[in-house]
Amino acid sequence: MKRFLAFDIGGTQIKYGLVDESGKILSDWLMDTEAHNGGQSIIDKVIQAGKAIMADHQIAGVAISTAGQVDYQTGTIMGASDAIPNYVGIEVKKQISEALGLPVEVRNDVDCAGLGEQWLGNHGVDHFIALTVGTGVGGAIVIDGKMYSGHAFSAGEWGYMLVEGEPFEHNASITGLIKFAKKYKEDRDWNGKEIFDLYDQGDADIQLAVQSFYRYLAIGISNLIYIFNPEKVIVGGGVTARGELFLNELRQAVEQYLQPSFYKNTEIVLATLSNHAGMVGAVYHFMQENA
Repeated sequence: MKRFLAFDIGGTQIKYGLVDESGKILSDWLMDTEAHNGGQSIIDKVIQAGKAIMADHQIAGVAISTAGQVDYQTGTIMGASDAIPNYVGIEVKKQISEALGLPVEVRNDVDCAGLGEQWLGNHGVDHFIALTVGTGVGGAIVIDGKMYSGHAFSAGEWGYMLVEGEPFEHNASITGLIKFAKKYKEDRDWNGKEIFDLYDQGDADIQLAVQSFYRYLAIGISNLIYIFNPEKVIVGGGVTARGELFLNELRQAVEQYLQPSFYKNTEIVLATLSNHAGMVGAVYHFMQENA
């Protein structure tokens, strides 16, 4: 069975590992992105890690999931946030392929997460949108069973869409949740788990903070449902560690903003592949492009 080397490049960490053609993670590792050193430094780290793994394993190809807007046909970074300086314009596919002597495919990280869910998530639908709710908010769109990327490979970047005059991800993310916690409670270094722990304990100030977060998230998701009319909305990212509690609270919030017929015909579910969705989806994309 073929083995692929998969990388999932985020603003903070790079997940990487060996994945076989059934989508099974055989080995996986983690390293810091050190994004402040710039985009080229990241590609150099990927090449160095790839060479080390290739010394001990036979690899059929390299599959890369990365933050940013990616021309997946050329493997070039077309757009990126300030989190990764000097990333735009880097020919990721060309550089890594030449350095490692292997075929390489590159795609946006949330698209890869969506592809992973489509392949192995057992969702059983051909029309869905996927959201990752973490530091920001990313999106992916599947229509008639095919990932839709838009004419400039930027479809699904709805973290930037305006909800009540502010970018969606400023309020409907872990970053937004922490911002609300600081507004209603003493200013300290919060994290999502601490906030939800206090929420469950009935802390009145934190209840207001969490309700604000859910309100923005629900309005954004409702708008997306009106636009795309998906069979399912698949939600992943760090916030989903709360599991069924999060899902039930989100469904209740969305129900307040959707017409009953839309709510009835759209199922909101959790992503099933957790932290490895990007790597798995990158391999799926590789196999599709090299079938």
